Amino acid sequence: MAYGKTMVFTMVLIAFIAVAAPVKLLAGPVEDAKQLQDAGSYQAAYNILSAAKAKLDVRFRKNTSLMKAQISALDRINNNDEMHRIKAKNDQLLSERKAIRAEQTKVNNALEEISSTMVYLPYKEKDTVKAYSQFIKKYPDSPFGGEAESRMMDLQFAPYKESGTPEGLQEFIAKYPDNPHVPEAQKILGGAIFESCKNKGTPGAMEEYLAKYPDSAHTAEAKVLLVSFQYDPYRKTDTAEGYAEFLSKYPENPNADDARARMEELQFAPYKEMNSIEGYREFVNKYPENPFFKEAKKDLDDLQYQPYREQNTAAQYAEFLEKHPDNLNAGDAKTRMDDLQYQPYNKMNTIEGYEEFITTYPENSHVEDATFLIEDIEYAPFKKDGSKKALEKFIENFPTNRHVQDARTALEKQSAATKKTK
Repeated sequence: MAYGKTMVFTMVLIAFIAVAAPVKLLAGPVEDAKQLQDAGSYQAAYNILSAAKAKLDVRFRKNTSLMKAQISALDRINNNDEMHRIKAKNDQLLSERKAIRAEQTKVNNALEEISSTMVYLPYKEKDTVKAYSQFIKKYPDSPFGGEAESRMMDLQFAPYKESGTPEGLQEFIAKYPDNPHVPEAQKILGGAIFESCKNKGTPGAMEEYLAKYPDSAHTAEAKVLLVSFQYDPYRKTDTAEGYAEFLSKYPENPNADDARARMEELQFAPYKEMNSIEGYREFVNKYPENPFFKEAKKDLDDLQYQPYREQNTAAQYAEFLEKHPDNLNAGDAKTRMDDLQYQPYNKMNTIEGYEEFITTYPENSHVEDATFLIEDIEYAPFKKDGSKKALEKFIENFPTNRHVQDARTALEKQSAATKKTK
């Protein structure tokens, strides 16, 4: 009798839930419970399933009682027709039994699922590492164990990820080595450490980073920054001494060529501005490998040559050549000196004058010119006379004169002309 009251109460409760629930029910207890569960009405869903389970249990017991009665009746009946009727009824009860069992399984599974859900919900609502840890420990076989563990791992990582500091991320990795977020933390840690080293802006910080993390995602950028961090301080100070120090410390830096070019330019600049013999002499002695060496040497030689060039006398050019035999202007000085030494004798245009010139200046480039002019002067009167006697006398008196051949040619022409006349 008490059991009957319980069934009545359960059926009334189901009817009340069906009316009160904001979800359209009566699609079946499992389906109705699922709709209520999806809507967040877990207790209502649980109550529907519990009532359905109780109802199915009653049906199953009733089915079992009827089957037993049918089997018992078979032992007392000898009439075949009655036996067939009882057997058919028994088959019907057996079929109903299977259907009830199937429905019981379905309801029990749903009830087990919602029960697990209802057990899990309080922990899920707290949504803390501690709550999920307690749940996993208390209900190790719960179907929500995986979800609880995954969420717990997320919550373990969340504050460290949010802070993003190298110290925090290192603490997380050490504290939770088995957390699936460790690889992500290591990646973020690498980025955080890189940014920290980057913000320091020093070659030492970037070298340390590359030494510790040679294969990180930031390696390529770190190498570029290292090159920049090495060179930038020296480029900003922009001194020859600074660039020399840079080249000594970082000879393999890609900016080495630019630094060397700028250093050499700065080494030359003050001497170029000074523009003095003393300055250029100091520069060529101090920086023989500097590419501005040739320019400095030329400027030095020009300054040394300038006063002699301004006076423009043979004596001054001779003095210049004696003092500065290796000067780039030595050739020009020699040419000008030779011209000035030669000019008065050339203007005189006498054998005696040219002979004196040759004797006085045997190394002068005009010696050959003077020699030719002497021969021209020697030959001139004989050539003008043009007689056989004059030409023969010229050959006799000046056997080494280059015009001897000219005189002989003239004599041969005269002899040929005479023979023709005869």
